[in-house]
Amino acid sequence: MSLVISPLHLLVCQLRQLVARINLKKTAQSLDSNNIHSLQTALHMWPVGVTEVAACGEQELNGLWPFLASMTRRRKWVVLVAPPYALPMARFHRAGVDPSRFMVVRATSVEGKRWAVQQALRSRDCGAVLFWSMPLEASQRLRLEAAALEGEASCIGFIESFNQLIPVHKAA
Repeated sequence: MSLVISPLHLLVCQLRQLVARINLKKTAQSLDSNNIHSLQTALHMWPVGVTEVAACGEQELNGLWPFLASMTRRRKWVVLVAPPYALPMARFHRAGVDPSRFMVVRATSVEGKRWAVQQALRSRDCGAVLFWSMPLEASQRLRLEAAALEGEASCIGFIESFNQLIPVHKAA
């Protein structure tokens, strides 16, 4: 028997962890499929630290618009490192993302991408850093986690392949 976990399932699990972690209300509430208000509230927040999710084309930003808009409303920078496609600027405006608090870094090398992500995370002015196509090794992830904690920022990495998110151990 094999278990297949979809990227959507991972996001739902991360949202559940997020709600539990930040304790949205004084009384603990669990996030279930019927609690839409808590889900909408959770989408305006993201935990400090590094999260890797499987990229799904240009749709990966769809669930993040409320979070990105809330960052710019709080006068925090939103930094996108090496997005693989043209950014839908009209969609950013419709979602309420302030263009004056939005930055795109066009790094070509993997080292340049990592450096840009790490520097942006360390800045206390940055609220969110998004990067693409840069699978992280354990040591790199720890460095980015430390930078995110130092700068109190959220870091979201979009990885092209679901297999790069979870190490697959094949039976001999």
